[in-house]
Amino acid sequence: MHTKTKPATARELAVAKRGFEQWRGSRNRGRRIPEGLWRLAAEAASIHGVYSTARRLRLNPTKLKEWVQRFAQGQVSEDGPGFVELPWLGAAAVAECILEAEDRVGRKLRIHLKGGATAQAASLGRMLWRDEG
Repeated sequence: MHTKTKPATARELAVAKRGFEQWRGSRNRGRRIPEGLWRLAAEAASIHGVYSTARRLRLNPTKLKEWVQRFAQGQVSEDGPGFVELPWLGAAAVAECILEAEDRVGRKLRIHLKGGATAQAASLGRMLWRDEG
């Protein structure tokens, strides 16, 4: 049974074919096919099939199949990453201080402070560990 290609889907193949013809006409030998052209070919292959598209665009079907799989898995991005996490400027390093003290009997005191309380750490240590003898 032979099915006809819808005009909307035939457009993807025509655009890809035109792109490859332009690239082949203007390129230097030995240069790789640009990712944008692979993307067009992969989109056409997802509609028309890998082998049919490869034949029409004069591509290696195995290579085209690899690119179809890459695009399907989202491994390739033409414009670079779509999301880049940047550190929040308000998330500066939190000041941190650890006070450790031990008296003559062997009792130990450890205080772990974070944030604004670290400015008062020395006075807090003196106040808590004052010798009341």
